[in-house]
Amino acid sequence: MKKLMVFSLMLSCVAGVFAAESAAVPEPKVKVNTIYYNDSDVPQPADKWTFFQLVFVPGAPNSTWNSNVYGIKTGWVASGGIGTVNGLEASWAYSGTDTVNGIQASWVAVKSENLNGIQAAFGTALTFGNLNGLQATGPYALAGDVNGAQFALVSQAKNFTGIQGGLALALSKGFTGFQAGAVSIADGPFTGIQCGFVNVAGEDGGALQLGLFNVTKGKGVQFGAINYNKDAWIPVFPIFNFSF
Repeated sequence: MKKLMVFSLMLSCVAGVFAAESAAVPEPKVKVNTIYYNDSDVPQPADKWTFFQLVFVPGAPNSTWNSNVYGIKTGWVASGGIGTVNGLEASWAYSGTDTVNGIQASWVAVKSENLNGIQAAFGTALTFGNLNGLQATGPYALAGDVNGAQFALVSQAKNFTGIQGGLALALSKGFTGFQAGAVSIADGPFTGIQCGFVNVAGEDGGALQLGLFNVTKGKGVQFGAINYNKDAWIPVFPIFNFSF
């Protein structure tokens, strides 16, 4: 009898273990949402804005990271954030708010995702999305699609409409307008004028190239020491070459 009771107790324990393992863990009734102001994935609240913001470094104070400014945002020594500046963002070392409608400037570097207006610095200017306006800097300027003007020692953009100047190199994808640099390269459809020691234009469109060495894969007119046009009657010819 005692053996039967012990065996029954063991079976009950085993059954209890399996039942505990198969039971679903209940979901918590209350979920805590934590906002990290320095997390770029957190959307900016539309109801937070000020006329003036003083920033020490990006995210300090926290409220400057994802709020909007209708006026002036200034960094001592640097500013940034995922909000929008409608007006002026000016800092000593770095200005880096994502969206700027107005002017973004700094002594060293500037960065935005989309900019409508003027972006200027002595070191580096970066706009990873669309730029409508003027971008000017010293060594290096980078932008996505541009409608406007870009000037630097090395200027780089995607699709470009306007004026691109690179003292050493001007580089773009599709281009419509005027491109000038020691080396000017449009790695895509080109319509407009290229001027430099070396000019390279992609297919389609029509190019007027003025330089020592000119290369085009599309239609156009070339003036230079050596001119290559794959569609011309004579593909390689000095002084002058063309195809229509």
